[in-house]
Amino acid sequence: MAQNLGMSQGMEQSLNPKMIAFYELLQQPNVELEQAIEVELQDNPALEVSAERICPACGATMLSAQCRECGYKLTKEDEDAFETGEMAKEKLLDLAVEAAPMEKPTYNGDEDGFDVMARLTATETLNEHLRWLWRMSCTNAAMMEVGEQIIGCINDDGYLDTDLETLSEGLDIPMETLEEVLAEIHNLEPAGVGARTLRECLRLQLVHREKGKDADTAQLALKLLDDHWQPLARHSYEDIARKLKTSVERVQEGADFIRTELTPYPGRQFRPSWHTNSPQAAGRVRPDVEIKRQEDGKGYIVEVVESRSLGLRVNAVYRQLWDAMRRDPVGYSSKDREHVQVYLTRAREFIDNLNQRRKTLKLIIEAVALEQGEFLEAGLHSLKPLTRLSVAHKLGLHESTVGRAVSGKYAMLPSGEVIGCELFFDASLSVKEVIKDLLAEENPRKPYSDEQISAELSKKGIEIARRTVTKYREALKIPPAAQRRRYDS
Repeated sequence: MAQNLGMSQGMEQSLNPKMIAFYELLQQPNVELEQAIEVELQDNPALEVSAERICPACGATMLSAQCRECGYKLTKEDEDAFETGEMAKEKLLDLAVEAAPMEKPTYNGDEDGFDVMARLTATETLNEHLRWLWRMSCTNAAMMEVGEQIIGCINDDGYLDTDLETLSEGLDIPMETLEEVLAEIHNLEPAGVGARTLRECLRLQLVHREKGKDADTAQLALKLLDDHWQPLARHSYEDIARKLKTSVERVQEGADFIRTELTPYPGRQFRPSWHTNSPQAAGRVRPDVEIKRQEDGKGYIVEVVESRSLGLRVNAVYRQLWDAMRRDPVGYSSKDREHVQVYLTRAREFIDNLNQRRKTLKLIIEAVALEQGEFLEAGLHSLKPLTRLSVAHKLGLHESTVGRAVSGKYAMLPSGEVIGCELFFDASLSVKEVIKDLLAEENPRKPYSDEQISAELSKKGIEIARRTVTKYREALKIPPAAQRRRYDS
């Protein structure tokens, strides 16, 4: 096959660097946006904060209306007080520029006078907690060293990550010694720590509960774990009841005790609130936009959270230098002119992109709020089918622009609830909400199968297949009918 080299003319669309930078900022949520701004402020000497706000509560620098350190939210009184003080600072800044036009103004405030991090209480980790308890309880020096080696292998969930055979070979310690020390570590708090499997973790917690007020139920639950683990996992309560020669209601009571009184992750209570899997972190998000009702009750107002307090500007010294270079091109080297021009252009484009991001996000959420007004008032049952493409056509934007704008963003509704902006475009949510309501009213002794759920939805005018019901039910983390069945109702 012969190969030829030739030329051809054609036209194609391509994004310029400024548009690429704009799309990168558009798809960033508030936290990532603030990080991008901080990086740009450090890298670009021609860019500065025109309104550096200090949090009235903790003293940290604020780049948005809500403090990242303590969560304090600026009020209208704070805004007014800041504006008054900023006018006085502007006058001093102008004098500084005139006195030293070749230097960037600096502020010599006491940077170490208020250290926010120094005032934060250190969070105790699970590893630190276990080491402290071990040193308090162990009196044998040799055993204490072995115990600390084992504690070092316990992960943040409270499980032993390494098998004892590997530890025995690596530390040259007999298996009997490791088993003995691990058994002592199992007696530490929280109960269940140091387990190697879920079954062992739950068992250790039950052993601690055998002498409490729920001793009878705990002993039954312990028997379920020891002798009927697989049937328990399958919710085969009737089979277990026949083998134990007891009632199904009694087995149900033991299973409920395991589910409600025990935890599969005993170490997570020591995770700080900002950690990914921390129990305190659940549901804690910062909204990127706020949707509020107008005072007359007709329509909604959309506010982009960062737009109220974020203020960036081109540095006055660089502006004066550029003006001087244009008046006297010969008086400055080409390298100096290139340096000033590059950073000035970069600063102006960054500010323009931030402003464009703010306007675009506000425009899109306003259009969404107009379409989903019933949802904002009545909840998920009133969520309308809405696509990114329809919003894009209405606003004259590209579908990918709408997708980038809502991806990873959160909106605060008039009710105060914070939801992901992508939820506005999830038509299945209203159906999922109907399924949740339907299952909440079902007979616990005869729960609906997926086929029956599909039939019940059909009566309500919602036509979906059984496999779709299964998909929605699994997305809602609702178990199948066999596992929802109750015997004690």
